[in-house]
Amino acid sequence: MKGFLTVTVSLIAFSVLLFSGKEVLRTHGSNIEIIYKDLASIEDLQATKFDCNAVKPVVYKSVISLEELTADERKEAFIKIVLPSILIARNDIEKERRALLQIEEKISRNIALKDSELSLLSDLSEKYRTDKIDELLSRLNTHPPSIILAQAALESGWGSSRFFAEGNNIFGTWTFGNSVGIKATGSEARLSKYDSTLQAVEDYLFNINVGWAYEDFRKQRTDTSHSLKLIKYLDNYSILREEYVRRLNNIIRSTNLEIYDTCRIDPAFIY
Repeated sequence: MKGFLTVTVSLIAFSVLLFSGKEVLRTHGSNIEIIYKDLASIEDLQATKFDCNAVKPVVYKSVISLEELTADERKEAFIKIVLPSILIARNDIEKERRALLQIEEKISRNIALKDSELSLLSDLSEKYRTDKIDELLSRLNTHPPSIILAQAALESGWGSSRFFAEGNNIFGTWTFGNSVGIKATGSEARLSKYDSTLQAVEDYLFNINVGWAYEDFRKQRTDTSHSLKLIKYLDNYSILREEYVRRLNNIIRSTNLEIYDTCRIDPAFIY
């Protein structure tokens, strides 16, 4: 992770609480009490109740392969693992976006910014690599969970890939240079290894929000939140191009992923 979010999430954890015997880490920059867990067994996951209107903010520090499950069981388990991290990451981006919109409004009205607002604007500009407010708002944005889930499912085989189990790598993200990663079979290439499912989602969103290949996608999502319209602009995510988009379309339609677009974090964990 790079820039402001790295500092926010990874370095400035300022209080640790206990909730139902589980470690809860409250981090600066997020208004959600996050429950960090290791996924010990499929049985534990299957016993967890799922409520779209009150998703528990559980982030997994380690996961296990879902390869042995049936297709339906794998989908259910995968969504339980990944969706909370998606909702947390989206919440944090949307929180910063609201603050940026308030800053934009003050600038348009020639109202002096507070030191805290100037600092936030500087941090966001550095992180998202632009000093233009309009472009910053385009980059500091989110898109429907159905798209994120579809890409995660396609890239990890619904949680059956080796990289998912060994490194929380949900989106098939590669690492370069001297970064520590997971070596691909029969190649010197390496895939990224993450400390948690949340870190993987944050990295994915950051790449979408700053990568040159997704500029058209970012422009389109300012006009629509319709997942099947937006995925047409994700062809650069894979060398498969149009075939990749077709596969995303098929996953979203066949597994009815759009029902998760209205899910939200349990209000009991938001402060």
